[in-house]
This record gives sequence, structure tokens and C-alpha cells, in this order.
Amino acid sequence: MIYRNSFLKKELRQAYTENKISTNRKISFALFLGLISFALYFAFQTLQESVLSDAVPEIMQPSYFSTLYIYIHLAYFLSAGYYIIYYDTLFFSEIRKNSWYLMIHMGYTPAGMFFSKLLALGYTSLFVYTLGFVAILLFTSLLKFPLIIAYLPSLFLVGLIDLVLLTILSMVFSLYVRTIINARYGIGISAFLILLLKIVLGHYDVISNRVAMQNIFNLFDMSLSLYLPFWVIVVIICGLVCLFRADSLARYYNLSEDLSLLPPDASVILMDSKTGKKELIAVGGKQVMERKLIHKVVTVLVTAFIGVALAINVFIIVINASTTGQEVSIRGVIPFIFQSNTMEPEIMVNDLTYFQKLDPQYPLKIGQIILFKENNVFYIERVVAIQGNNLVVDIDNYPPMSQVGAMKKTVPRENIHGVYSGGNRWLGALILFANTIMGRILFLLIPAILLFYHEQIVKLLKG
Repeated sequence: MIYRNSFLKKELRQAYTENKISTNRKISFALFLGLISFALYFAFQTLQESVLSDAVPEIMQPSYFSTLYIYIHLAYFLSAGYYIIYYDTLFFSEIRKNSWYLMIHMGYTPAGMFFSKLLALGYTSLFVYTLGFVAILLFTSLLKFPLIIAYLPSLFLVGLIDLVLLTILSMVFSLYVRTIINARYGIGISAFLILLLKIVLGHYDVISNRVAMQNIFNLFDMSLSLYLPFWVIVVIICGLVCLFRADSLARYYNLSEDLSLLPPDASVILMDSKTGKKELIAVGGKQVMERKLIHKVVTVLVTAFIGVALAINVFIIVINASTTGQEVSIRGVIPFIFQSNTMEPEIMVNDLTYFQKLDPQYPLKIGQIILFKENNVFYIERVVAIQGNNLVVDIDNYPPMSQVGAMKKTVPRENIHGVYSGGNRWLGALILFANTIMGRILFLLIPAILLFYHEQIVKLLKG
């Protein structure tokens, strides 16, 4: 009876590591979520004049909506990371270790233990998420933005339902996946698949709309999105599956996951009780079904991230050199971050532009955009006339109330370095972000950590 009475409290402790100061840990994590969300908002503000303002205005606006929108997504991903790290403590892997086996045969009900575990994890997630939500509200209040109460319940609910779905799916993995490492991979993949599902079902079109989010019932409008009906069905099915699977699995003694305990000449065969099909699991204490494919995929992804991050840093050095008046070309192409609105709409502020390097004999035409150097400074303007060996250039976008044509100038042919061949707004935003403190951490510090501590990280994931 002692264990029965304290089971929920035990689960509450384990839901945030088994420690008497777990409440303080939960509060600290919630405040960290609020602070890092607030910091991310300021990092995005440095990209205000980039493609992000057009592509994702919901995170770029001076409002509570933007900071909260960032928070619910950050809380989701960091919670997924927490689930992956503490998977062995939080979910049902303990059943496979026969922690419930003796208790079941002593009369304890698997259903009661299941709901206690579910309630403990749900309460902990709700506590951390709610406290972090309040924290980001308080931090945002320092910016003196007008507070619109109407969309707060909707945003809170959006983040909460995502956490519930991720939690219940993680529980299912813990009951069906035999190894901890595969279950952790499953949680990570599920986190991204849930986001993809929200995009496909039109859920993001609703939650990114500040006007629509002022009415919480728009979340349940099936004419706008089918995500919530789908969510309800999946959560109910997963809950029932967990309940019956936990009940069934806890009644039988499970083979230890530590196959090294087997004698050197022993083999383990798994037989399906329904079909009679036999499957060789281990020989001589070594697992036969190695997870080679998934390990290779993860290794390739980590290696690719490190390579891309280092390449971005090299590219940033090249771009920064070209913007200081130095001509830097890559295979005859001069990359250049355009930091003016004088050529809108063809070239926007902070776009990454490409200019084909010219030789003296290259024939220029009226209407082409050129890169030229004057007083050791690069300029980008359009050719409007050709006068022998000189070109008359002008900007496309004049400020309001200014006289059109006032910026025309004559440029000698020898001062022209390149002709415009294209551009990319997203790469411009990426380079702009990479020059911020957050960008340096992402593209320089994190790859360095992965490079030097990848073995320790793999061991942590394997548990």
C-alpha cells in the first residue's frame, strides 16, 4: 500500500528527474523558455528588412502575438528534446525492465498505474508550459506593446495541444519500440512530422493569422483546418492503445535489453505467438538486428550540418569582404549583400545579389543593372544611357517627394566590376542572421560542439 499511495508522487518527481528539488528545476526550465523566446524575438528583429518580414510576419511584428508565437514553438521543440534525453524515466520503458511485473501479480491495476503516469507527466508539462507562457508575457510587457487579450487563450491552446500529441505518441513508442535509441529517434521524427501535418492540414494558416486567432472557435472550424479533429482521433486511439498495451506487456516477464548478460554460446529467438514465425534476435550476446541504417542517416545528417555550417561561415567571410570595398569573386561571380532600397522592387534590401565579373570587351546594354566602384565604395544602379566609353546610371526607387533623375551619374567603363545576374532573398536573410550573436552560436559554436563531443552525444542518446 505504501507504493500504491505514493505512486503518483513518485511519477511527479520522475517527470522532471527524480530529485527533491524537481519543482525548482521545473520553474527554472520555464523561465529559461521565456528568456530564450524573448532573446529569439530580438534576434529576428535584426532581420526586419529581409524576406522574413514578408514570409513570416507573425514573428516579426512588434506585438505580444509574435513573442508568444515564438514561445509556443520553442517550448514544443525543447520539450521534445527533454523527452528524448529523459525518455527512460518519463515513459513506459520501465515496463520492459519488469518494474511493473511483480506489482501486477500482487494485485496492483495496470490501468491505475498508467493513468498515474499519464497524469504526472501531463501535470508537469502543463506546469512548465503555463509558467513559461506567463514569463514571456511579463518579459514582453517591458516593451510596452498594446496587449490584445483575445488571442492569448488561442495561442496557449495551440501550444498545449501540440505538447499533448507529442507526449501520447512518445508513450506509444515506449511500449512498442524495443530499444531506447530507436524510441528517441521516433520522438524526434514525430516532432517534425506533427509540424508537417499542421502545414498540410492548413492549421498554420489559422494560427499565424492574428485576426483569426482572436476567436478561439476558429481553431475548431473544420472548414479552415482539419488538424484538431485529426488530433482528437489520434489522441484517443493512442490513449487506448497505451492502456491495453501497458496492461498486456506488464503481465509478462520481458527479456533484459542487456544482451551481453547472455552466455557466449547462447542465441535468442523471438517467436510470434499468432503466426509462429521465428526471428533471430541475438547470437553470443550480440544483437543481430543492428540499427545500422538509422545510425548512418543520423551520422550523415550531423556531418552535413557541420559541413554546411562551416561553409556558411566561410561564405560570410567572403561576403563581408566584398561589402567593404574589396572585390571578391567566386568562379567569376561577385556575391554582394545589397543594403539599400534604391533598386526596389527588383533588388530588395539585404538581398544576396550575384554579379558576373566583366572583362573590358564585354558589351553592356541599356537597362542592365551593374556593380561599379566609386571612391572605394561599391554601388549598384541601372544603365540608362551609353555615351562612348562612359555609362549614365540611375537608381530605380526614388524616395517620396524627391525629384526623379536627380541621382543620375556618369561612370567610366573601367570602374564597372560586374553585371547583375540574379539574387536570393533567403540567402540574404540567412547571412544577415549568421552575423548576429544567435547566428554565430548556431553556425559556429554548435557545430564545434558536435564536432568534438559527437561520441558523448551518441552515448547519451543510446542511454
